[in-house]
Amino acid sequence: MADRFGQSPLRTLDQQHQMNNQKTVLITGCSPGGIGHALAIEFHAKGCRVLATARDVEKLADLQARGIECFALDVASDESVEAAASNVRDLTGGTLDILFNNAGQAYISAATDHDIERVKTLFDTNLFGVMRMVRHFVPLLIPVKGKIVTVGSIVGIAPYPWGSAYNASKAALHQYLDTLRIELSPFGIEVVTLMTGGVRSKIGANNPNYGKDLPQSSLYHPIADRIKARVTDLQHGAMPADVYARQVVSVVLRRSPSRYWLGNFAWTAWILSSFFPRSIWGVLIPRVSGLSDLTRHLRKRQA
Repeated sequence: MADRFGQSPLRTLDQQHQMNNQKTVLITGCSPGGIGHALAIEFHAKGCRVLATARDVEKLADLQARGIECFALDVASDESVEAAASNVRDLTGGTLDILFNNAGQAYISAATDHDIERVKTLFDTNLFGVMRMVRHFVPLLIPVKGKIVTVGSIVGIAPYPWGSAYNASKAALHQYLDTLRIELSPFGIEVVTLMTGGVRSKIGANNPNYGKDLPQSSLYHPIADRIKARVTDLQHGAMPADVYARQVVSVVLRRSPSRYWLGNFAWTAWILSSFFPRSIWGVLIPRVSGLSDLTRHLRKRQA
């Protein structure tokens, strides 16, 4: 519908936005020590207007000291996401250039030991949280043909043991984003999935169950130490969060690849998933996960 001057409201917003070249970026999960925190600093350094969020906004004091706008947001809460969208609409005049979905949780557990309620909580953040953000923020992206950038993971394609629930949440997220990319294409919104490998962060230590003892009934007590060490092992050789953020921001501000692979083991995962049969994972992963040790233990016990 045109306004009384014969201009479309969306076209008018877009024209006004083009006159102001500063990009506005909203990032979820910006607590210190993680990817989101590093992204907020890097986008700010590039001259963007950064809206940094976390469940506990008091943890973002150092970002506020840099002049970054910070506010509380829990992606697992419909009310919190809706309130944030209303807040951003008021702050920006109704537009947003980049929605950056970074908030996430980890869960370390053998597949046969899962606490289903804990798995539901995991999905509520890692998958449904992104869905909530998209639903409420797309109206702000449409006027400026913005971008949705989301931190995915190589474990969405690589079945690394002791993280099956987390792996599944990321695999579902990837499929959701691939479909979203197609559905939003008529509106000019670009959707970028970051296929993230090892990056130094506190995602494991900051989330429930990290280092927790195995259930009494677990089948995996002979290799319990290997399970507990999973996050620590993945941090060895991991890319520093600031290096990751620098490369991601540089790419996102210039172009919009459907998938961008970055982080320790990311390119290896891409090669293995692109040029080898899925059975390759069953050959390689037991050797580095402790499962080969368990196989030998069981054979000795049965001998």
